[in-house]
Amino acid sequence: MIVLVSSYSQKQLIKAQLLLGFLFLFYSCSARYEIHTISGNTMGTTYLIKLVFNDNDLGRKTIENSVDSILFNLNQQMSTWIKGSEISLFNKNMSLQPQKISDDFFYVLEQGQLIYQKSGELFDYTIFPIMDLWGFGPLANIEEKILNKDEVKDVLEYVGIDKIELNYPYVKKLHPKLQLDLNAIAKGYAVDKIYDWLSGKGFSNIFVEIGGEIRCGGVNKSNNPWLVGIENPLVDSLPVKKIVSKTILKNEALATSGNYRNFIIEDDKVINHTFNPKSGLPVETNVLSVSVKSDECLVADAWATALMVLPYKEGMEKVKNNEVIEALWVILDDNNTLKYYHSKGFFY
Repeated sequence: MIVLVSSYSQKQLIKAQLLLGFLFLFYSCSARYEIHTISGNTMGTTYLIKLVFNDNDLGRKTIENSVDSILFNLNQQMSTWIKGSEISLFNKNMSLQPQKISDDFFYVLEQGQLIYQKSGELFDYTIFPIMDLWGFGPLANIEEKILNKDEVKDVLEYVGIDKIELNYPYVKKLHPKLQLDLNAIAKGYAVDKIYDWLSGKGFSNIFVEIGGEIRCGGVNKSNNPWLVGIENPLVDSLPVKKIVSKTILKNEALATSGNYRNFIIEDDKVINHTFNPKSGLPVETNVLSVSVKSDECLVADAWATALMVLPYKEGMEKVKNNEVIEALWVILDDNNTLKYYHSKGFFY
């Protein structure tokens, strides 16, 4: 039997053969892709790094040592839990003279100052004395005590990023009792620092996570964009699903802040670790968590904290007026039911 093949059919056959050849080449290349996973402890939490590649001169040990070095240096600069760190020494020093600090430390303060202004002063890294007063942080008094308004008012006299001057490479207190706490921004910056270092070494498919703050680039081992889960805020207290949502990160960062892990009990009331830096008081809110997307994890980290201070509707207005962030809110309504709200660009 002779089968006549039309010119159109011949073209289709050629296309199919080319496609099969491409797919074979693609899967052959994919099969040679390696994934390196590196994990450890840092900043009072854990970190996880995933690298997907098919050729790189850097050995696993070199990467691990470099990552550990970066994290060690950042801790020595910005951890309030290390007594001899730069930030701890700065906090103890009551001098009003300019103090020279490391470049990374200065950069974080500078970027935090910008977010302080854009957030309406709701992101504030001078809140250390407030946290300490309420029983949080490395110097917190674990003994039970009843605070009065005068105590809070007195501390507010030296809280506010407007009470600090930045003049590279120096930082100057405008009140001797001013103290810094970078817990709401340092992890995000550490993620960016590691991501940028890996990118500079030729990696393009990168996943970096520190304590739940994430930044991704390129694709995963399946050659798809990185898909990350957002944890249910009530996972530790109710028999509910662990992940409430998933979102794709296309060369983006994601950070989440919530009121569901760090709290103390006082007078039979739950006092959350989210405080309004203007009032010095714990935030009473039905917002359980806010997850923020941005190009940089530092930005996402700081804004997630700032948005936790605001009611959902006010927070949404902040996001709509900011071109560099998108957000997802998890809210507990009056019927103890979880509700989810997100800005337009949070999901693709």
